[in-house]
Amino acid sequence: MRNACRNALILLVLLSAAAVPEGVLSAEDAMRGWRESTSSGLWSPAPERRAGFTDNGVSVEMTLPPGTGVAYSRSGRFMHDNAAIRLATDNVNTSGNEYYPGEANFPVAVTFVFGDDSLRLGVKQRVWLFFRQLWNGFTPSGIRLTYAWGNRLPVGSMYRLWEEETVFVLAGPDEVGKAVNAVRRIRDDFRAAYGRPPKGPVTEVKLRAGRPSGEKGSARSAATVRFPAD
Repeated sequence: MRNACRNALILLVLLSAAAVPEGVLSAEDAMRGWRESTSSGLWSPAPERRAGFTDNGVSVEMTLPPGTGVAYSRSGRFMHDNAAIRLATDNVNTSGNEYYPGEANFPVAVTFVFGDDSLRLGVKQRVWLFFRQLWNGFTPSGIRLTYAWGNRLPVGSMYRLWEEETVFVLAGPDEVGKAVNAVRRIRDDFRAAYGRPPKGPVTEVKLRAGRPSGEKGSARSAATVRFPAD
């Protein structure tokens, strides 16, 4: 009886494998190394999204009810410099304050992480930073450059959000309903933000969009990042 069950299980596995047409990618392979995560509140419907992946990027269209979010990330060691970014939304986030890490709720943003790099902070600063991030949610280790759709700050603003994160505002309320395109030289932006070249390559690229629970109505957003831009 045990042998019959084992043989039946082996046959089922073989039939399942044979049922997959040759050349069809699995869902993981089709995402080209990108990872997806979503969030939603207890009473919020799941965010709707449609994503396409290439060897050098991701393109996403999303409908985000209040209290939901979507993120796509890819890790590696990227030696590229030029990045093409496209952001669009039909509704900004009016709540929160972009100057405070716990309240910086960008409608859509793209972040490049230099995981081998960090600032020289004293022990007290590091401990204080740890507890601030413990309260507000941990961020990837390393220095980060974020290109965001803002809601209050002027377009073209560059400011330090966390000690190791600088934000570049690419669009704001005046661009609602439009698509904003930019090609950025990532290492030049790093020098502008920190006064020196980075100590290593980009180790993670992250695209994210979110709609806080206190907002009114859904936001239809789209984002594309190509790294390298070609």
